[in-house]
Amino acid sequence: MINEIVIYIRRCLLRKRIVNLGENVIVEKNFQIKNPECISIGNNCYFGPDCRIEAWTSYKGILYEPIIKIGDNLKINSKCHIGSINKIEIGNNCLFGSNVMIIDHSHGKSIYSELNIHPSDRQLYSKGEVCIGDNCWLGENVVILPNVHIGEKCIIGANAVVTKDIPPCCVVVGNPSVIVKRMKK
Repeated sequence: MINEIVIYIRRCLLRKRIVNLGENVIVEKNFQIKNPECISIGNNCYFGPDCRIEAWTSYKGILYEPIIKIGDNLKINSKCHIGSINKIEIGNNCLFGSNVMIIDHSHGKSIYSELNIHPSDRQLYSKGEVCIGDNCWLGENVVILPNVHIGEKCIIGANAVVTKDIPPCCVVVGNPSVIVKRMKK
């Protein structure tokens, strides 16, 4: 009973902060959100303990216009990090293991002239948006990097680092990730 009350209070507080918040969204303890006006969350979503969603509208004096759009029926386990200065879109009916990171930017452009600048002082830079299709499953410790589109019905194996687009209905593993199976009807 007490746990249900705590979940209800968290949901009410979240609803006050996120303009586009669906019904039946559950957030566990230590959920962090940055610039909720840039974030929309669909219906029936679950966020495990210690998750954070960050939409960076400014960093070191530079302005950004991030969009984070999360579909319905997303289940995210603990300690996941979603960070955007550009756009991240997650489809419906997805499942994420613990420690998943989805990010559309980096600190700097990875060029020689920036190497003498402390990484936290470099301008945030995005190579492109991230899009994850419907019915995808991301295993433990998966990292999705900028400018990646993952087709619907994909399985991304534990510890995979996805650096390139993945077509629909694929199983992907490794660092950098590779397609190991294409599922057909």
